[in-house]
Amino acid sequence: MTTKPTRVEKTIALIKNNKIYATLIVVGLIIISFSKVTESFDTTLRIIGLRKSFNINESSERGQFSAQLVENAWNRMFWIRVYSERVRLKAPQDEQIEAWKKYIDASEIWSSRIMNYYMGLDLYYANSGKREILEAQIQPKFIDIGIKMRELKYKFTFLDSTKIVNKVDSIQNLVDNINTDFYTLIDQKETNK
Repeated sequence: MTTKPTRVEKTIALIKNNKIYATLIVVGLIIISFSKVTESFDTTLRIIGLRKSFNINESSERGQFSAQLVENAWNRMFWIRVYSERVRLKAPQDEQIEAWKKYIDASEIWSSRIMNYYMGLDLYYANSGKREILEAQIQPKFIDIGIKMRELKYKFTFLDSTKIVNKVDSIQNLVDNINTDFYTLIDQKETNK
């Protein structure tokens, strides 16, 4: 009397007899192992202090600083997008004015705190290169966007539709670029330090 093979035995036989499945499993195991080793190495660098992570844990001063920086930056980027898109869509004037005021408020908060952000990055993320990213990459782009936003606001009536669309596209592309820079700034995992 022969016994019927179990599902596990069928699966093992399929893997043994099919080199493609076996290869895929081995490659998968290698990728998973490499990922775990890389993650462990990264964690070790953070523990010994060679790599500083961006911490938005509200329970620490560093976390509060980081959360405020991120919140203010994203708020500014949000209102840049909203205002420029309302201009592109020729939204009612009161909606454009509301978005402009919110953009100005967000810009004022950002500008009044920028030196604190530089010093905070030096303090909380020393030797991480984060201040340099903010100072040399992000802030100059915010300044460039500010110039383009003022042109859009105050030269709006003199621009034809094509130029408005081009100006808005230029602003939106710069915001996308800053967004990518911010992900570079905050891409590291949080630690319990």
